[in-house]
Amino acid sequence: MPVIAMEVKTAEQHPNADSLRVYSTIAPGYEAVQIIANLENIYEVGDTVAIALSNSILKDGTKIKPSKLRGIQSFGMALGKALEPVGTDLSDRYCQKNVEDSVLLQKWPSVELLHNVRRSLEIAGETPTVTYRAKIKLDGTNGGIQIFSDGRIAVQSRSQIITPQSDNAGFANWVTQNIDFFARLTRENHLTVFGEWCGKGIQKRTAISRIDRKIFAIFALQYGGRDGQYPCWEIDPDRIRKIIPPHPDIFVLPFESEPIVLDFGDRERLQNVSDRLNEAIEAVETCDPWVKDTFGIEGLGEGLVFYPQTEGLAERISYRELLFKAKGEKHQVVKVKKPVQIDPEVAQNVEEFVNLFVTEARLQQGVTEACSGELDMKKMGDFLKWITADIQKESVAELETANLTWKNVGKAVMNAARQWYKEKVCG
Repeated sequence: MPVIAMEVKTAEQHPNADSLRVYSTIAPGYEAVQIIANLENIYEVGDTVAIALSNSILKDGTKIKPSKLRGIQSFGMALGKALEPVGTDLSDRYCQKNVEDSVLLQKWPSVELLHNVRRSLEIAGETPTVTYRAKIKLDGTNGGIQIFSDGRIAVQSRSQIITPQSDNAGFANWVTQNIDFFARLTRENHLTVFGEWCGKGIQKRTAISRIDRKIFAIFALQYGGRDGQYPCWEIDPDRIRKIIPPHPDIFVLPFESEPIVLDFGDRERLQNVSDRLNEAIEAVETCDPWVKDTFGIEGLGEGLVFYPQTEGLAERISYRELLFKAKGEKHQVVKVKKPVQIDPEVAQNVEEFVNLFVTEARLQQGVTEACSGELDMKKMGDFLKWITADIQKESVAELETANLTWKNVGKAVMNAARQWYKEKVCG
């Protein structure tokens, strides 16, 4: 986090301590920041003060973090009066290099549909038999917390490093408020905690959106992934719970079923298991079992993610190649006949292809991921960039089956997405 020249908006005596004052400070592009300071330096309304925001690391190694002083929260530190204009970034003067300036995004693998997994293995000449365990897929927004070996913390969305000033549904702000909790998870090996940031106000369609607060539901840990290290994933809920201590807003997603065996070399057996998985997805969409058991709320579920148990598989088959997901009908980003299929849908022409991929669920996801949930004409370019990249990535098999290329369909996809976005913005 940076150090910013901010204007003192209010200055009051701390109600519970004679030696402390409470200040509210503001600057363009930042939310008001409340800080508590002692009487060594007294600031008046209108003064410009260098404010170290939460999660800053000063040059002397001091870590700025939220604290409660005599019952009142402080979200930064005053470092003295500043001569620079309000809003000036003073980080170079006061701070070590901000972690978000140097950190690399740790991407959770893209999770495909089953027919894409089967196709990739077929192209590679592999027909493994793989055991899977399933976890609930929650309707929220993907979040990650990187914990460095020196205790520094970086927060990310699916696609970028985020901060409280450039946030994704309040996730970075929540992590900052819990910075001490995550700093205690420091390991010798770089740790990334992956989960779904979900709950009240993040999405509107499923049971999880009806709980009374936002939560972070962890589905995996990653070790390594920096300085040339190959990442190693931990998805077993029991082992994750041994690493992540209890927290009222953090949950570890359990496995939702007994092991499932898929034989990619036997089409008939693969189809039979797929039929059973479709029944399971239908049940989850009717009522999310984890949300019901955890929060007592019955309602729509999004689907399941299937995690491979990779022991004994050939090293040439990577973990990310085997992950797959299946969503219920109301959340499908591709209009498939069934959530779990071993063959892609066939589009007869460009119009059918557009209808297949430019779905309401995908468009809503694009608003969340590319626009931080905000419909704004200024963000339409980011929205269209995300939608077209997402569809191009996921539609290779369908394009091939339909004898189409992205050049054939790209313009039609963008036009359909643009029209939807304009209608949503303009009402």
